Amino acid sequence: MANKDFENKKPNNIAEYITLANDISDYRNRLQAIDFLSKYKCFESKKELYRLMKTDRIFEVKEQAFRALQNFDEDVRLTKKKKGKPVKTINDKLLILHNSFNGDPYTLTDFKIKFKDVYPYVYDIYNYEKKSKFENFITSSIKTFAKNKIKHNYSININLDASDISISREVFEMEYKGSSETNDELVIENNTVIIKCNRTAKINLINIVFSESNSIHNQIIKSLIYYYIRVNRFVPIRNISINRIKQTGEETMLSLPTTNIGIEQILTGKFQGVDISTVNINDIFKVNDKSKAIQYALTYLLKSKITDEESERFEKLWKSFNAIYYYFGNGANENESHRLMRNFILTNPTLFSKSLHRARSITAKELREKVRFYELLSNDYDTKEKIVSFIAFIFRYQNKIICKNLLDNISYFEADLKDIFNLDKVESKFNKFDYIKDLYHNNKSSTDSEIIFKKIKEYLGNKVKNPATNTELEIIVFICVKYCYYLRNKIFHAEKQDLTFRFAKNNLIFELEWVNEVLETLIIELISANLSWTRRN
Repeated sequence: MANKDFENKKPNNIAEYITLANDISDYRNRLQAIDFLSKYKCFESKKELYRLMKTDRIFEVKEQAFRALQNFDEDVRLTKKKKGKPVKTINDKLLILHNSFNGDPYTLTDFKIKFKDVYPYVYDIYNYEKKSKFENFITSSIKTFAKNKIKHNYSININLDASDISISREVFEMEYKGSSETNDELVIENNTVIIKCNRTAKINLINIVFSESNSIHNQIIKSLIYYYIRVNRFVPIRNISINRIKQTGEETMLSLPTTNIGIEQILTGKFQGVDISTVNINDIFKVNDKSKAIQYALTYLLKSKITDEESERFEKLWKSFNAIYYYFGNGANENESHRLMRNFILTNPTLFSKSLHRARSITAKELREKVRFYELLSNDYDTKEKIVSFIAFIFRYQNKIICKNLLDNISYFEADLKDIFNLDKVESKFNKFDYIKDLYHNNKSSTDSEIIFKKIKEYLGNKVKNPATNTELEIIVFICVKYCYYLRNKIFHAEKQDLTFRFAKNNLIFELEWVNEVLETLIIELISANLSWTRRN
């Protein structure tokens, strides 16, 4: 006998389950929807259950919808499950997916993601039908496709418009994603760049031009980065020919520019070079996270060299910097990534001689004029709840010039610092920072409620009067990590008007000119030191 345990009214949240009932990518969501709809005998529930019973391609879904309607005393019949392939064109669809990678290697996970994205209903059907054997089914199908493929050789020839350049022949191996046995080859000589590749699939040559996810497209980008750093000046690209040659000898060629496809010059005549030795960027030709970080950082750095607009230059430089510190963080949040990079710079001063030289020329007056300390501090530590983080920030620095500017601004936080013992969970807040927790524990029993404030002033005053040695790099990390991050948030998040919308240079533009010089020097030295980079585990 059917179970009559249901309500006749429409539930308030039925729309949520109707959405689940229409999810063609996962039959489990539709079963969940049926379980809910079966408890409410209303027009909307019955409508969805009838639709699922009649049209769904998963028999279990059809059957559960049928049982629910039976329980509603509906006169329904369930058709038998069809035999044979659930989807007759499954092999054609899998082959289309296989070919969509354009001959680039891919993982099973890559294939499954694309399968679900392109054919969500078919994916759902076979995920249900094959169950634990689903991945084996995909893998065995892919193997049959690969057997039918003929290897294709690709040659990309880039001719640059500079007959006066003399570069002895240089040859590099270039890794590409998924390849463990063979590499691509890059040959640079004078004003020519030649890339030689082979792939199992026949790639549409247009995809090499337009698809940035194509591995050969990416090899072209890497090669041009290397070439422009190698010649250290702008050289126009005259033409590019992309050739595909089958093992049978058949050849196809695409030459740029064409009537419909022009060549966009990556740089302009404003590019006057960048102080990076090519010896230090050879890892760009590998395929790993560091290679990607170097590549991304260099693209933004090179582009920053061709703009006269300081706000645009700052944006490019910050993104270059961003690519590097995210490598250090290895998935950590920005604050942790900043901390790791900061530690790397301060513990490796010999790698940052130019930044160090720049820091030694910065006076307390210059730093005060170029950095808006109060705006920075009041933005980052704008509530009493953040006052312990402010203390941690102060004790992070020993440099005389930074400490002098912090001391000059400490009065703005005096009231909160004097009242710190009344802060909620103050002990746990101090305990988060190993290097300041003793400041709290050694003074929490003091009868002087202002003791923490006095200790902070004493610390800063001592650093000003008796400066620590070898702390100049702290100025660089303060400017590039702390202050630039503040500027980035203000500018990128539209907390200020578009900085190019002006009738004359304003104070912020003059400030950015100064900041950009410091930031660019540090980025160049960081990229040059990539062989020494460390990373969070």
